[in-house]
Amino acid sequence: MKNTNFKAKRMFLLLALLVVVATVSAQALRTGYFLKGNSYRYRINPAYMSEHGHFSVPLLGGVQATTMGNVSFDDLFMENPLTPGEYITFMDDKFDTDDFLGGLEDENMVRMNMDMVLLSAGFHAFGGFNTIDVSLRSHTAVNVPYGMFHFMKVANPILEGILDGRIPAGDVPNFAFDDFNIYSRNFVDVSLGHSRKFGKNLTLGARAKLLFGLGYANVNVDNMSIEYNNFNSWAITAHADADIAFGGEFKYSDNKLVNGTPAVVGYDHFDPGLQGFGLGLDFGATYDMSDVVKGLVLSASVNDLGFIKWNKSTRAALNGDNYEFDGFDIESAIVGEYSLSDQLSDLGEDLEDFFLLEDRGENSVTSGIGAKVNLGAEYVMPFYNKMSAGFLYTHCFDDVYSYNQASLMLSVAPVKFLDFALSGTSSTFGTGFGALVNFHCPGFNLFVGTDCFFSTQEDYFVPNKDMNGSVSFGINVAFGGGSKKNKEKAE
Repeated sequence: MKNTNFKAKRMFLLLALLVVVATVSAQALRTGYFLKGNSYRYRINPAYMSEHGHFSVPLLGGVQATTMGNVSFDDLFMENPLTPGEYITFMDDKFDTDDFLGGLEDENMVRMNMDMVLLSAGFHAFGGFNTIDVSLRSHTAVNVPYGMFHFMKVANPILEGILDGRIPAGDVPNFAFDDFNIYSRNFVDVSLGHSRKFGKNLTLGARAKLLFGLGYANVNVDNMSIEYNNFNSWAITAHADADIAFGGEFKYSDNKLVNGTPAVVGYDHFDPGLQGFGLGLDFGATYDMSDVVKGLVLSASVNDLGFIKWNKSTRAALNGDNYEFDGFDIESAIVGEYSLSDQLSDLGEDLEDFFLLEDRGENSVTSGIGAKVNLGAEYVMPFYNKMSAGFLYTHCFDDVYSYNQASLMLSVAPVKFLDFALSGTSSTFGTGFGALVNFHCPGFNLFVGTDCFFSTQEDYFVPNKDMNGSVSFGINVAFGGGSKKNKEKAE
């Protein structure tokens, strides 16, 4: 029985192929942005003031997990035609090459993010609305270029064709790709916020953040070229680097060298702890345009302006160095003898030899946290003031994982203790529909919602048609409603 503990040992190589089995941001659910009874909408725009105070139930105050991407389970895995109910990877020769390559994009990526509220409180005082938050945030992303998948799929058939004479060695194409990347940042966010009204129409707010880094990784290949070297193997030239701060150490090859030293092929002994420290800032504004158009409110915010400095990050790199790769050793799946876990374990071992790096010692690295700009507009219906229509646009600045997202929302508060919202969203990664139900009364607040409903693969419980989906819920203790003056501000 093969060792199935490969996920931890080869995390930063194998994630590229497991993008569909992992988990938007530390913001609240977008679908609830215009709900006045939503305790957490200040997390998207710190100018918003809740109509009541709150403090969270420990560990249950708010949990949000989101995936965004343009590849899915069905793109990389298929049911084995010989053994229904079992699955094979795209590397298997029963997975049609044209079907597989035809389903890919130039850049195949997934963002996997989670936010858990450990502690949260909000209250009216000091002339405005004040918030205290402690959250655990995790952001992981993978980008695999088409060229890498292309080579992985055809490398073995080409070598086999040369050996049996079907393919002349001179006819073997060269392969090249850029922008292979695996990125993960994990930290605790401690924030203090305050918002207040200025004049009749303008409300401003800000949140200052202390960021405690728990773990960081950035593996990047800027330029990889692959040529057949006439010895039934491949000659690889690469520019690459890896910075990892998870409290562990590199794993080295037993028989591969880079510049005379054992090649780095993975990362072992994860020991998450305090790996870095940083600062962040959110700020936002709302402006009531009722003097011009009754019921119209405009809003804007910037979130996650900041950085984390990761101390004692281990670094490995290549600067145009050459090495040899002798192909993938993936068997064709045999009935009842070669499970999906076995296939992925073998593939992980092969990828260790495919990406070879040189140990460059320890250093410190500074990273951003994915700044976002939000622009919103809400119009309260003149025929029913408990209903509004809204538009929210977001742009995220996060290197290769930057994205645009635009949502239309309908928010309704039919009774004092209940409100709900529906949303439709179009983004860089596709479209989706969301919903949120928010129950709030003195002493209790419960919300459940999603910005995009998942399509689910039944056997492995991962999205099978696209990677866009989210789930969010939370329980808080609601109290007070603020003074009459503060209630007016919250509105």
